Amino acid sequence: MILAHTDATTTPLGLALVLAAALSWGIGNHVAKVSGTRDMLGFVVWASLFSIPPLLIGALIADGPERIAASVSAAGWQTWAAVLWQSVGNTLFGYSAWGWLLSRHPASTVSPLSMLVPVFGMTASALLLAEPLQDWKLLAGALVMGGLALNLLWPQLRRLRGTAA
Repeated sequence: MILAHTDATTTPLGLALVLAAALSWGIGNHVAKVSGTRDMLGFVVWASLFSIPPLLIGALIADGPERIAASVSAAGWQTWAAVLWQSVGNTLFGYSAWGWLLSRHPASTVSPLSMLVPVFGMTASALLLAEPLQDWKLLAGALVMGGLALNLLWPQLRRLRGTAA
């Protein structure tokens, strides 16, 4: 659905970065699962330190030190509130809760919930930012929800079918 609705602003690099992000998410989930740690907050804090060097290098290459310094000095309270939300709300709480779920439940039970991220993102952008919610986006959200429902209900349907035979 997304590929059918791309435009001239979609680049091969952008698509490659999205795929690399998905791969990174999967690798991160695996590392969190096999780490065996029960202290997910500590795990997330220490793991986050590994993101600093590549992000700093990428920012320096893309923007340069002068632009970075100018952006930091021009940042208002809204920007710092967004940084605080991203660091505490999303990273510390969100990833710690996700890691906690992965450490206590099978990945096949927890991981399908991540498929709800685009659905919530589209809904939030429509409600909070007045972005248009075209029919194709609604259909894509319905396909995601249908896939999740099938994934969650299929084992029960197979079990019921096996007992009915």
